[in-house]
Amino acid sequence: MPSPLAARLCILLLLALAATRPALAQEDFRAVLADNAGLMPGAEFKKIFRFPKATVVTFETGEPPAKVSAFYKKDMAGRGWTVEVDDVNDQASFLLLTKNGRRCIVEAQRGLPGRTGFSVSL
Repeated sequence: MPSPLAARLCILLLLALAATRPALAQEDFRAVLADNAGLMPGAEFKKIFRFPKATVVTFETGEPPAKVSAFYKKDMAGRGWTVEVDDVNDQASFLLLTKNGRRCIVEAQRGLPGRTGFSVSL
């Protein structure tokens, strides 16, 4: 049977690891975006989905879809991306950009009142 001190140390170690997990996830999405796309101010990271040929990073914001599209259109054009499709309405936006044979898709959709979910697919 482990000593009470060893048990406490194990619990502290597990708590420390659990506390660092969100920080690691934050670093992970920044590595995905790298020099390809910026992070919209005020956006909250949600999740990363990895596929064989693309990685999708999801966020949430209080801004409308049009503001999400406008931010990424300006940010990515400054990084050398070309806008191929910029489709925006009150409830959603779809932005398709290309650079050196690569594609990036930024989609945003109004969800809960006052919230917009959006993704950056690289």
